[in-house]
Amino acid sequence: MSTKSIKGEVALVTGAGHGLGRAIALELAKQGCHIAIADINLEGAEETRRQINEAFPVRSKAYKVNAANYSELSELKSNILKDLGPVTILINNAAILLLDNPMDPDPKDIQRMIDVNFSSHFWTKKLFLPQMKELNKGHIVSISSCSSILPFPYNSAYCSTKFGVTDHMRALRLDLAFEKQQNIHVLTVLPWFLQTNKEVCDLNEMINFSDFYPLIRGDSAARRIVKGILNNEREIFLPDFVSLLYRLLHLFPLSCQEKVFLLLARRKIEMMVKVRP
Repeated sequence: MSTKSIKGEVALVTGAGHGLGRAIALELAKQGCHIAIADINLEGAEETRRQINEAFPVRSKAYKVNAANYSELSELKSNILKDLGPVTILINNAAILLLDNPMDPDPKDIQRMIDVNFSSHFWTKKLFLPQMKELNKGHIVSISSCSSILPFPYNSAYCSTKFGVTDHMRALRLDLAFEKQQNIHVLTVLPWFLQTNKEVCDLNEMINFSDFYPLIRGDSAARRIVKGILNNEREIFLPDFVSLLYRLLHLFPLSCQEKVFLLLARRKIEMMVKVRP
């Protein structure tokens, strides 16, 4: 099956001022997309724009925006339409990974994580999906996590938000199928820990959870994600074997799943409890 072309389309990538978001923005630019780079850190977004402009003959623009703020996202939509054109590829990437105190988190930190990691997906869908329907084409990509299907202890807020993202996308896919919106596609990405997050790398230095599987490179993940867009895939697990592991585990009762997890991960959990405040 031949892959589709996305050359000339306008892609919005949230959280594109660093890490995986930047890597995805660069990979989409390589495919010929014009890129709207959205991040709460404008300096980082401008650096992504600089890297795109140096490497690819596409248009790009950096925008300072809080992905959890509906009013700012609404203004962003208007600005992108004016600067680059209508968005037909939406990458929901912005997220908060770790709480300052996972053992006893501040309620404000939990709410902020929910707002950025989960609620923002509803706001971007509300703002950008209608114009995709008008154009009869579009792609919505949400970066979830392996932890949405294989949760880990002392990270219930993060795991819950990513569980919500995964099911939100599954429900949206059914919405579009019912409406016979065959040219609007939905892709969920469920990655393992990435090298692109400094906090993750620092934590890995102390706990070595990469003993289970190495941290994934951002550019490698971005290439796989864009390949998924080009092939209209529905869900991508990084690495692929996580999908098989998830299905195998769910053949057993929950009590057995929990015992197996704790048997394999107890030492790492104990180390995490010691090093995190």
